Formats: sequence, structure tokens, C-alpha cells
Amino acid sequence: MSARHERVLAALELREPDRVPTFDLMLEYTTNNTILGRKAHPLHVMLADERLSRFFDWFFARVKSFSLLDGELERFLHLGAAAAEKMGYDAAWLTFFPVLRMTDSRTMMDMYGRLSDVVVDGSGNLGNPTYREGLITGPDAWRDWDKRPLLRLPAKVNRAFSSVSGKYGDKLFIFGFCSYGIFENTWQPLGFERFVVATRKERGFLERMIGFHTDLYCVLVEAMADAGLPAMVYTDDLAYKSGPMLSPRLIEELYGDSYRRIIETAHAQGMKIVIHSCGNTTALLEWFADCGFDGVHPLEPTAGMDLAAAKDIVGERMCLIGNLDITHILVDASREEVFAAVRQAVADAGRGGGFILAPDHSHPGISVERLRWMVEAAQEYGRYPLGA
Repeated sequence: MSARHERVLAALELREPDRVPTFDLMLEYTTNNTILGRKAHPLHVMLADERLSRFFDWFFARVKSFSLLDGELERFLHLGAAAAEKMGYDAAWLTFFPVLRMTDSRTMMDMYGRLSDVVVDGSGNLGNPTYREGLITGPDAWRDWDKRPLLRLPAKVNRAFSSVSGKYGDKLFIFGFCSYGIFENTWQPLGFERFVVATRKERGFLERMIGFHTDLYCVLVEAMADAGLPAMVYTDDLAYKSGPMLSPRLIEELYGDSYRRIIETAHAQGMKIVIHSCGNTTALLEWFADCGFDGVHPLEPTAGMDLAAAKDIVGERMCLIGNLDITHILVDASREEVFAAVRQAVADAGRGGGFILAPDHSHPGISVERLRWMVEAAQEYGRYPLGA
């Protein structure tokens, strides 16, 4: 086992490593290309061109395949791994998400039943698509939805992660990601208002959706484990900045069994599993720990998440991952400010181990220079015993 793997594993198991590990979300073309000194992919630039976009509108209306983007998505997976290695991170969130197809130059549809807006950032790179609306109108639409592409997903995921694990698995502690979470996969294809109606009046229909996605997710977990990944990120945004989107009681009632089954599947395969859930999740931290997650990210500071308070609440039960601000600290702060933020995060969450330093999110405006400062500061302030 490499020093990086031992370092991250110690933190996830709530032991003191030699120093606080560093971790990043390799989710942005712009950030990864900047790290590696590469230019934007020509396809991304062409999508933003008004004249060329007309051709894509014509083409995507006729070619309705979820496999068309697979090669590019696997290239992105390896791009993120190469960038993480060059940055010297201990761990990286690597994504292979082959569930999208373009319906025109401005719209993506996914296998789960969403429409999203295509985003091309200021550097000409594709950004993360932005949710627009759902396509599942009710029980009949769900029954008739073509689920065959979803059933082919585990084999694709296994193949792609086997490739990246074989090349980078001894250089990085890889956290794999390949699917939205169960909550997002039930409310977003319906739309939130329609989803809320279903929680009250169509519980059987909703439970069938939840059951299908839970079964599929467990197979995806096994596909990533079989590829040799030591860990995975389960993403499910359960909260607004003001707090949970549903009452904690209803979240447990609808999703508790699914969460525990997914976690048990990961652990049975020898994998660690951490949850990424945006917003203010303070009221859910103990529930995350009760479910059995090994760690929690991002502990979003702009949503009012207090890292020291989170340490007090669940620091003896779960590894805390985050929570460096990506609105100022990792965008335009001075070197001194970045170092001070890292020092404070280590002081708040590092005692006794169980902390991994990371940005709280990703976006194309994050400064690569400041990410490097984050790594430098972790090496300066994160060595155990802390404060020695």
C-alpha cells in the first residue's frame, strides 16, 4: 500500500495519518486542462458557435444514442486522474457518467429522465449540465420509460474504471462516481412539485422508482469494486442552504433502507463510501453516520456549515471532508488567506484524525495556483501530531 493510500485510509478509519490528506473533485474540464497545460476540446468550442450549433441540432435530432459520448467521457475520466496526479493530491474524485445524450446543441437528456442545459464556460470547455426539468409525468410514464440503457450502465462503468484504476490506482486513492443518488433520481425526473404529490398520494409508485434505482445502484457499486476502486462517492443533494429539502423523518421513511443497503453493499465489497450532499446538512449529519457512511463532504461553508461543530457532532463516527470555500479562498484570495484558511480547517477538524482537506465544490473559476497553495499549506500545517 502506498503512503498516499495509507494516509487516506487512516483518515477514513478515524485514525491519525502522518498528515492530513488532500483531495479534490476533478469535475471541471477548465481546471483539469489548466493543470495539464491543455486547450479546450474543439467540440466544446464548436457547440458554442452559432452557425455550427445548427449542424449539431440537425445531427442530434437524428442520432439518439447514449453511447455517442462514451469515448469523450472516458477521456475526461483519465484527464482528471492525470491532473490529480500532477497536483500531488492524495485522493481524487473521478467521474465516469455515461448517462447523457444531446438532443440538440443546448440540451442534454439523461437515462434517468431529466433534461439539462448544456453549459460551455468562458474558456470554451464544457461545464456541468444544469438541471432544467423532468420527463417522467407519473406512473404510466415510468412504466413505459426505456430502462434498457440503464441496465447496460454497470458494464460500461466497470470497463472505464478498470482502465483508470490500472493506470493510476497505485498513484492516487481513487473515489469513483458514476450516478446520481436515489433522492435526486426520484425527484428530478418528476419535478419537485410532482414528487411531493407522489410522497402523499402515490407512495406505491414512488417506492417502485426508489426500489429500481436502489437495485441498480447496488450493481453499480459492485461494478466499481470489481474495477479495483478502494472507495466511492455517493452524491445526493438533500438540503438547501437553509436546511433539508424534506423533513429528516420523511427522508428516513423513504430512503433510509436504500441508503443502508447501498452502504452495506460497498462495505461487503471492501470499499469505503462517503456521501456528498450540498446545502446545510447539519440536521442530517447524525443520520448519515447512523446509516453507516465512512465520510461526509462538502460541509459547505457558504451554506452555514461549521466545521468545528460538525467535528463535535459526528467527528468520532465519520471522516469529515472539505470544506475550503470556492467563492473566495480558492478563487481570488491571497496566499496568506489560503494558508490561514487551511490552518483553521485543520485546527477545527484535524484533531485525532478523521479529516481530509478538500475544496467544498468545483467550478471553472477556481484558481489552480490557489489549489497548489492548498496542498502546500496542508503539508505545512497538517502533519501529526498537530501543532508539534
